[in-house]
Amino acid sequence: MIRFLRAEARWLFAGFLLCLASSFGQTYFISLSNDVLMARFGLSHGGIGLVYALATTTSALILLEFGKLVDRVSTRTAAVIVSAGLAGACLLMAMTQAVWMLFFAFLGLRLFGQGMMSQVSMTATGRWFDARRGRALSIVTLGYAAGIAFTPALAVAGLAALGFRSLWLIAAAVMLVVALPVFYVLLSRERVPSGSALADGTGVAREKTSWRRRNVVRAPAFWFMLTGMLCPAFMMTSLLFHQLNLISVKGWDMVQYASAFSVFATVQVGASLLAGGLIDRFSARRMLPLYLLPMALGMISLGLVGEFWIVWPVMVLIGFTAGFDSALSGAIWPELFGLKYLGELRALTFAFVVGASAVSPLLTGYLIDHGIAFPTQLLGMGLYSLAASGVMLVLQPRLFAIASDASRRPA
Repeated sequence: MIRFLRAEARWLFAGFLLCLASSFGQTYFISLSNDVLMARFGLSHGGIGLVYALATTTSALILLEFGKLVDRVSTRTAAVIVSAGLAGACLLMAMTQAVWMLFFAFLGLRLFGQGMMSQVSMTATGRWFDARRGRALSIVTLGYAAGIAFTPALAVAGLAALGFRSLWLIAAAVMLVVALPVFYVLLSRERVPSGSALADGTGVAREKTSWRRRNVVRAPAFWFMLTGMLCPAFMMTSLLFHQLNLISVKGWDMVQYASAFSVFATVQVGASLLAGGLIDRFSARRMLPLYLLPMALGMISLGLVGEFWIVWPVMVLIGFTAGFDSALSGAIWPELFGLKYLGELRALTFAFVVGASAVSPLLTGYLIDHGIAFPTQLLGMGLYSLAASGVMLVLQPRLFAIASDASRRPA
C-alpha cells in the first residue's frame, strides 16, 4: 500500500481533493446556513426544503448532459471549469438577496459541488487505474469522509465568528485561490493505466468494449442494479434530513446523538479501504448483494429499538455500507461497461443518485405529515434493502455475462 501511495501520489491526491472540495455542495455543509436564510427570506422549514429539492432535482437533470464534459476535455480542464463554477456558486450564495437567487445558488452548489466535483473525481480515477481500481477509489473517496468530518465544524466556527456572508466568500476564495491552481498543477498530465483489470479472475487481460449510454439503458440488468444502488443515497439522506424528528420521537439527547457521527466517519474510512482491496480481489459485482446488508440491519434496528444505546451499533452498520458504497459506485460501471464512454454513463447514474437524494426528504416528510412515523419508515427502508440485496444476488449470473467479451454489444 505504501509503495502504491508513493508511486501514484499525484493522481490519488488530486482525486481526494476533488472529493473533499465537493463538501461545499453537500447537504451537511449547506444546511448549516438554513437558519440565516429562513430568517432573511421568511421561509419555513418546508419552504426552504422545497427550494432545495427543486434546485437539486434541476442539477440532476442538467448533469445528464453536462456530465459528459469529462469525456470531451482533459481531466485538468474539467477540474478547472468545475472549480470556477463552484466558486461562482459560493459567491452567489454570499450575495443572494431574494428567493429566486437562492434557488440558483443552491443549483450551482449542487451541480458543481455535489455533482460535477464527484463526477470528475470518480470518472478520472476509474480511467486512471485498472488492476488497482478498487484500491485507488477507496483512497480517493476518503475525501468525502474528510469533508463530513471537518468542514461542518469549520463552517459552524466561521458562521459564529465571521457571519454568513463571510463564510461563503471564504469558500469562494478557497476554490479560486487554492483549489483551482492545485488542480491545474496536479493534473498537468494524465495517468495511463499500466495494468489490466481481471474480467473473470483468471489472470488473463482482456480488451473491453465500451458501451454507450443508449445501450446501457436498454439493458434490464442496469435498472435492476439501480433498485439497490440508489438505496444509500435515498435512505441516508432521509436519515440526516429528519434526524431531529427521529430524536424527538425517540426522546433522545441531540448532543449525544450528534457525537455518534464520529463513529460513522471512522467506520466509513475503514470500510472504504477494506472495500478497495476486496473489489480488486473479487470484483465489484460480487460485492453488490452484500454491501447493503449492514445498512438494512441498522435501519431495522432504528425502527424497532427505542433505547439510545442502539445508535452506536447503528452508526457502525450504516458507516460500513457508506464506505463500501463510495468505492463500489466508482468501480462497478467501468468494470461492466468499459472506459471510453464512462463520463456519459456516470453522468446518468449520478443524476439518479442526486435525484434520489432530492426526492427522499420530500417523500419521507410527506409521510411523516400524514401520520406515518419516521421510525416506521426506517423499518420499511431496512426491509426494502434486504429485498434489493436479494435482487442483486439473483442478478449475479447476468452481471458476469455482461463483464465478459462474448456478451458485450458494440458501442
